[in-house]
Amino acid sequence: MSVTVKVCAVPSLADVAAAEWDTLAAPGGLYTSHAWLGSVEREPGAGVEYFLACRGDRLVGALPVYDVDVEYNPFYARSRHLDLLGLDGGWALAGSRRGYRFELPAAADGDAGMDALLAAARNRAEARGERGLLFPFVTTRTARRLWEHGAAVALDGAEAAVVTEGASFEGYLQNLSSKRRIAVRHEFSAFRSAEYELDVENLEDCHQEAAPLLGQLQRKYGHEARDEGMREYLAGQVEMLGKYSRVFTARRSGRLVGFSLMYEFGDVLYARAVGFDYAQTGKAFEYYALCYYLPIEYMHRRGLRVLHLGMETYQAKVARGARLSPLWSVALPLPSAPRPEVAPADTSEWLRRFGRRALPADEWQQPWTSAWEAPAAWEGAR
Repeated sequence: MSVTVKVCAVPSLADVAAAEWDTLAAPGGLYTSHAWLGSVEREPGAGVEYFLACRGDRLVGALPVYDVDVEYNPFYARSRHLDLLGLDGGWALAGSRRGYRFELPAAADGDAGMDALLAAARNRAEARGERGLLFPFVTTRTARRLWEHGAAVALDGAEAAVVTEGASFEGYLQNLSSKRRIAVRHEFSAFRSAEYELDVENLEDCHQEAAPLLGQLQRKYGHEARDEGMREYLAGQVEMLGKYSRVFTARRSGRLVGFSLMYEFGDVLYARAVGFDYAQTGKAFEYYALCYYLPIEYMHRRGLRVLHLGMETYQAKVARGARLSPLWSVALPLPSAPRPEVAPADTSEWLRRFGRRALPADEWQQPWTSAWEAPAAWEGAR
């Protein structure tokens, strides 16, 4: 006799056991973990409810749904994702408010749980006069499942990851072209010759020093960033994520002049933030050393498999061995509404720019279009 799936909603992840949540969310990695979503919950600008699907006393599905009052980062704004989908109006933000990927937490046998979960979240949206659920930064696997429930899907971008399988730095180099191997060796040698004092530190021990450097980087690229705001941001990360933090630091006479903040979660190292004192750095490929080369050496020592590098700056990441997996914006309308009409994504430009070696075919395969399946697209790729 099957056990009925029941759905409830709780206002905080403090109401859910971390081990139970993380067992369910494991395929999604850091960005669906209890610790990460707990840190997001504490950020200002939004409230959240967590819909939980349970079969008996076992959690079989979960979904965060956010009420966003203020979004300080335009990259995460609902309007940007709605523009990609060609939609407007009020949509509830579901899944992920921070982090560059969302994988729906669901048990392997949780299809009924997912049905009940989405039904409850859509009922909430309907009661609030919203048009449905908007999911940003969705992986192909979750996009496919939502599409099967009537969602519209639009390509947003890609997440980049270097898969080393725990190889040594020399082993990592062997997966690059001979030209790139020469370039990477030159960059890392120049960095080593700069004779920085190097270490891997905990965020708790260095976040006060790191904050002004993060502020410098943000301002360099046109973002408003107060050093005090950067301190508050990093302090919040310490509280919820400190035990996972790995900060690759470069110092001069003990003074921090460059860093990259990463989180070690499972067998993956996730890059989150970098910062530099630009008066003291910039001539020794510090960015690439702190964000790629030192972490890859660390991964070999720890037996980690993947360096997750997030979105954007794809050419530089692919040149250093990254593979690109698509991320989608997904709109799931109310059950009474038809699926929004969205033109299938044209992925041929991605294939032309980066080549099929950098694009895992099974992740770019779209059930909602046959464009990627066309043999000509692959035959012409190099």
